[in-house]
Amino acid sequence: MKRAFNSFLFAVLLLFAATLAILTSLPHLAYAQEDCLAQVWKGTVGTVPMVMEFQNEGEDAVLVGRYYYRTGFVDLLLMSDDAKPERWKELDPKGKTTGFITLTCAGKELTGTWASPDGAKTLPIAAEAVPSGSYPKIRLANLKPALVKREAIGKRRYELFKAPGVDDVQGIRLMGEGKPVADINDALMSRFTDKLDEHLDCKALGRWRGRDDDTYGVKLEMSVDAWNKGFVVIAEEHSQYCGGLHPVNYSGATVYNLQTGQLEDTSQWLVEQYREKISMESPLGKVIMKAYNREDTCPDSVQFTGEAAWPTAEGITFLPSASYSESACIEPVSVPYKSMAPYLSPLGKTNVHLFQGG
Repeated sequence: MKRAFNSFLFAVLLLFAATLAILTSLPHLAYAQEDCLAQVWKGTVGTVPMVMEFQNEGEDAVLVGRYYYRTGFVDLLLMSDDAKPERWKELDPKGKTTGFITLTCAGKELTGTWASPDGAKTLPIAAEAVPSGSYPKIRLANLKPALVKREAIGKRRYELFKAPGVDDVQGIRLMGEGKPVADINDALMSRFTDKLDEHLDCKALGRWRGRDDDTYGVKLEMSVDAWNKGFVVIAEEHSQYCGGLHPVNYSGATVYNLQTGQLEDTSQWLVEQYREKISMESPLGKVIMKAYNREDTCPDSVQFTGEAAWPTAEGITFLPSASYSESACIEPVSVPYKSMAPYLSPLGKTNVHLFQGG
């Protein structure tokens, strides 16, 4: 009888130990799954191609995800389902639950199931890990811009375009032939895709943080400010908010040389003294500050340089720099060519003549 009791007690202890081992291993299994998921995946939902990404977000490093079908520019978010932590809620841009996803990750292989909110429809998920950074690259590589409108300056024409389904970021393409124009268009497209990617990242970040409004994101408008036989000036209106105290706003321009297809270093258009930092006590500094004409604390918070300047039909425009907290002080300042004459280098005097109708 005693031997039977001892055997029973031993069996109970073994069962308890096994149960305890399983329970203590569950968090480690969950963490292992999270570590495995935190990659970029390329595969299918049903038969439809998709690209999926998981990453850690916030101070608590909560695992969150997103994915898009084919090469679309609409992200569907994936958030852990509080009711069933082992599955993911799929959220559309309006915050509506459009499905549930369960996933199993093993090394470089991802499998799972997508289910409609009512559970009536299910689709298999299969994907393989791809290099980090692939999430934006795949869809940007297949971008087919949507034409917004065509405009012209004299006989010189250009196109404004956007990505399908994304209205906040607008790019520009010059119409024309030759390698310089092609090189400039490549640079303009690179600028557009960089800001488009930042916009999509910011929108996803805001939605992960529960901000489904238009607060998070990038707004970019590009336009042609001036265009002559030697140069084209591309103006930008840009604002961006990805968290922080307030948005960052920028109004500026970039000058391209139509002979080389490269960025023009307009600081060389100024005499050497003003090509970098411009002292506010210098003759040109005083001219700029008079045109800046601010009576608040901004004059003490900004710095002008010859490296942030561009030509227009009326004069040279300078863009100041300031700290993040003083970013409201950053506004372009235009100095007429008549006032700029003493501060232009021989190269500058030759080039500004093109902007004055020469």
